[in-house]
Amino acid sequence: RMEASMRNSQKVAEFLEKHPLIEQVNYPGLASYPQKALARTQADGGGAVMAIFIKGGLKAAGKFLSELKVFGLAVSLGAVESLACSPAIMTHAGVPVEAREKIGLTDSLIRLSIGIEDANDLIADLDQALAKVQAEM
Repeated sequence: RMEASMRNSQKVAEFLEKHPLIEQVNYPGLASYPQKALARTQADGGGAVMAIFIKGGLKAAGKFLSELKVFGLAVSLGAVESLACSPAIMTHAGVPVEAREKIGLTDSLIRLSIGIEDANDLIADLDQALAKVQAEM
């Protein structure tokens, strides 16, 4: 399962890194990952979880999550199905904005856990959700 999830994660991360609405992708499998060398000494792959930062803040993040069709919404990440989470409106909704931002949990942060579905289906789902966000900007 992890091998399939990691293959999919790499493809999804590479797609998102090139998308104009995505400010940043934190995924150890990307060449742009700041601690890639360290990650290689600690793991055999990039894993299945990534953090992305969407332009447009909380409104864009909420719209993006609401438009996903293949990804499920969940506060617990790590399953055979792909899941998405916005800490600002889910896991850390009760934490004051200043406290969240201090530890990097900004309104634009979205966590993705990539499952074993077809990578093209995942990318198509992300692409259509991002297109709907872009249409409202």
